Parts: sequence; C-alpha cells; structure tokens
Amino acid sequence: MRVLALDTATPYLVLGLNEAERAVRLGRRHAEVLWTELEAFLADCRTSLREIEGIAVGQGPGSYTGLRIGVSAGLGLARGLGIPVVGVDTLVGVAMRYRGPVTVAHTTRNGLVYAATYVIEEGIKELHSPRRIPLEQLEPEGTFSLDEPPSGRALAYLGSQALRAGKRGIQAVYL
Repeated sequence: MRVLALDTATPYLVLGLNEAERAVRLGRRHAEVLWTELEAFLADCRTSLREIEGIAVGQGPGSYTGLRIGVSAGLGLARGLGIPVVGVDTLVGVAMRYRGPVTVAHTTRNGLVYAATYVIEEGIKELHSPRRIPLEQLEPEGTFSLDEPPSGRALAYLGSQALRAGKRGIQAVYL
C-alpha cells in the first residue's frame, strides 16, 4: 500500500513514503512551506498524488498549532483524493530509527519533556507509555533521543500497517 506520511508535530516538517523521506527544520513555519515542500518531495520521488493510497499523519505529541496544520493537511488531502487517513505516533516514528531499547523525548514549552521508552526488534514493544515529566527526572533506557524528528519512512510504514488493519482516524496529543 502506497502511504504518504506527514508530520508537523515537531519543529521539523517530515514527509515520507516507504522508499524515501525528507525532514526540514522549520521551527514554526510549517504552514508557510508545507505545500511547496510536499510538491517538491513528490516530484523528487517521481510520485503523483494519484498513486497515493492512504495518508499517515503524525499525531504527536506536539504543539497545538503544529498538529493542527498537519492534521488539517492530511484530512484535506485524504478527502480530496478519496483515500483513508490514519494517525501515527510521532515518538514511535523517532524510536524506529534505532534497534533495541530506546527512550524518546521531546521538550515542551514549559520545560518538561514528553517521553516514552520502546524496544524496537522485529516489532515495537512499549516499555513506558508516553508521559510528561521534568527532563532531570527522566531515566532513559538504552539509546536516548532528545528532540529528534521522526523517520518519514517509519511513519509511512506505521500508516500502511494501521490502514491494512482497518484503523482510521487521528487522535492528536498536544504538548
């Protein structure tokens, strides 16, 4: 299944297909460049929107405005193309860059981190579910990733797996 992933939950705009990904650090400028970057990404991948069979949207945790931009874009594309859309976990998309135990954390505006710990092997096992805590109280297990963007390829993979399982919808998690 050909799934386009997009994530605007972090300071990065992340785009992905099964075979390619792009992450551009934008801070808070997602709305300004999302469509231009998406068009360029699809052109670089020699893929048209008509080839996309589903949309995977990073559902956070992330900023309220950032998530709204990604969710709105994903829902709009899906509705316009008549294809399904599903939300995928941004933290899992980061964790999938690694193997073994990995703790992923994203900082929030109020000085806390939103963190979770996973074991990435043949599948994904959640050891500690996402929680918001002070950074100094976090006890990372295995590899530690702080404020890293998710993998666009991983998000596309997660989206294709979820859509094949019949899942639909997005449940955003705001920081």
